[in-house]
Amino acid sequence: MTTVFTRRQTGLPPLLIAAVLWGVWTTGQKYALAGLSVVSLLALILAASTALLWTILLARGHRRPTGEQLRLLALLGLFEPMLGYGAIGLGLAYIDATEAALLDGTEAVFIVALAAFLNRRMPTGRAVTGVVLAAAGVAVLGGPRADLGLSAGSLLVLAGSLAAAVATMIAGRAVLVMDPLAVTAYQFAFGLLFTLPLLAWQWGAGADALTGSVHPGHWLVAAVVCGFGLGVAYLLYNHAITRLSVSAAGIVLNIIPVFGVAAAIVFLKESVTVWQFIGAALIIGGIFLFTEDDLDE
Repeated sequence: MTTVFTRRQTGLPPLLIAAVLWGVWTTGQKYALAGLSVVSLLALILAASTALLWTILLARGHRRPTGEQLRLLALLGLFEPMLGYGAIGLGLAYIDATEAALLDGTEAVFIVALAAFLNRRMPTGRAVTGVVLAAAGVAVLGGPRADLGLSAGSLLVLAGSLAAAVATMIAGRAVLVMDPLAVTAYQFAFGLLFTLPLLAWQWGAGADALTGSVHPGHWLVAAVVCGFGLGVAYLLYNHAITRLSVSAAGIVLNIIPVFGVAAAIVFLKESVTVWQFIGAALIIGGIFLFTEDDLDE
């Protein structure tokens, strides 16, 4: 019992740090989008994080994946980071980082729904209540409007959250047969590979990759806070899940929206409306109703 407790103690601090980094990531991306296009920013983020992950992976050594494993990892990289982070980046061009951080937190809701569908089992009563509360929170984020607050930006972030949930289900299969660090390194490499054609198309079409107000701070935040920060967050997560179950780690990471909202308020000087506060309370409250069994894919 003492050994298990000690392992959980050593797993929690890196997991909490990872949650902070993921929360700040949304704010950093919103800031960098003031100077960089969505595709350029995504490519820069993935290049920085991929370089960090592969440097560590190659220094440690790993077994090359089989052809079937590579196809699974390519599918994983397609859903996240390429589609997931790309959709969130597009959504951030239209909505505040506070709202995006809250909507991004709905990934747990999608995981519960996907797990119930794929495993052909009914979710627990707590999980159903959590989904209803989180959905109600999403509906009121934009205030008492006819569209229930689901603007184009909101829908894009929700789509990114759904893609991330699909990636979580795929990753759950991959880590059964591969080292988690190798899975993440290949995942980001494939995500970058899928993003490069979009970047080439943007340049070829003559679309502006930069705005007139771009300055070194945008590049620094994109590469260090968003790129390296994302890589470090995944490294810490990989370390934590060797000491905690993946599902237990998912419960702790539910606090990411809290850090995301706090970072947007502190660094971007964004404000929270009464409706956003109510929505935040519903979303976060709903997410925390999920148990380990609900998030266990």
